[in-house]
Amino acid sequence: MPVGVVAALTLVREKDPTGPDLKSQILAQDGPQLIGMLREIWSLHWMHRPDLIERARILHEWLNDDVDEYRMQAVGAVTETALKRGLFDLTAHEDPFLRSATDILSPVMTSLRSHGARQGLGEYHTPAPVAEAIAEAMNLNSIADAGLDATPPKGGEHIHDPCAGSGGLLRAAAQNLRERGQDPAGFQWSMVDIDPIAAACCAVNAMVWELGPRVTVACADSLTNPDAVTEAMAEARAVFEHRDAVLDRARIIAALRQAEHLMDQALSSAA
Repeated sequence: MPVGVVAALTLVREKDPTGPDLKSQILAQDGPQLIGMLREIWSLHWMHRPDLIERARILHEWLNDDVDEYRMQAVGAVTETALKRGLFDLTAHEDPFLRSATDILSPVMTSLRSHGARQGLGEYHTPAPVAEAIAEAMNLNSIADAGLDATPPKGGEHIHDPCAGSGGLLRAAAQNLRERGQDPAGFQWSMVDIDPIAAACCAVNAMVWELGPRVTVACADSLTNPDAVTEAMAEARAVFEHRDAVLDRARIIAALRQAEHLMDQALSSAA
């Protein structure tokens, strides 16, 4: 639940810096209002990226149930701590380059686990400076200096991390691309992690960092399942088809209700 609350808040944008203070508005909400806000955040993003929201299900499925007073208090405490410690200063920017300067969810996820649990999962998150150095090397300035055949990555290429954690290496790669004047949305991205919470964080981060429409996140052991990304792509297509079917039904229901309303108005006028 705490990771899910922070993850939802990272998806919020401060669209008008001169408008009402978004942080104050959220902090002024009571428990039921916060729960309603979280449900709305996940629902709105499901409309656009149902595949990534489905992969992040473990972070928000608790919102499908009745939320008791104890959990509402916990949601309020997590929200207050995150916002007062400056979450929106890092993630609420309209500019994806600024939003991608850090991976918020990695320390949140790891700090809530014991050392033994992290060892059991084989969970070792790459520090941001190391990730950035690797991304720079992969984008090949240092390799080119060594006299090897190396060119900057081209749009459409596939960037993949088979042990992604929360996606830190790909965050650094996306930032490196932006620094070179390239748009990460022009590339294909795929991430695999055996831990469902880490994979869920990858999915949320892919939206926060604006990696684009061709992002696949798989929850699997990449050592024993080399087809994890292909399988995740098939799952994503099925989720999009489900989303489209739900929206089609909603449009039909809306049209029928509008027709009934117009009919009622016509009958009232005739009477």
